[in-house]
Amino acid sequence: MENKTNIVILVVVLAVYGLNQLVLKNLGIPFFNNYLNDLLAVPLFFALINSISLYRSNMQVTSLKYLTLITIFLSFLGEYIAIFLRPGSVSDWWDVVCYFIGMFVYYLITNIIVKPI
Repeated sequence: MENKTNIVILVVVLAVYGLNQLVLKNLGIPFFNNYLNDLLAVPLFFALINSISLYRSNMQVTSLKYLTLITIFLSFLGEYIAIFLRPGSVSDWWDVVCYFIGMFVYYLITNIIVKPI
């Protein structure tokens, strides 16, 4: 897969994030306030890391096994470690569900929708 796919994912995710921060959160819909950013976080992370990795070493992580392992680690950081680092943080299993949905969407885009080279 060319790096263009990761760049497009980065641009789209950042645009949706900006839209959420400026407009959607003000609508009072709980999904936009509580979960959309969690849904975007993992695809943003993988697109950024894989863009850098492709640039530096011409390698990237796109296998479902490794994406899943990394997402488990990110979930642990985001939902358990954050409680100790950010006062007022709470763990939410729906956040973890959003992380995994985001991971699966990234996997689909990079492995199914855009055929790997």
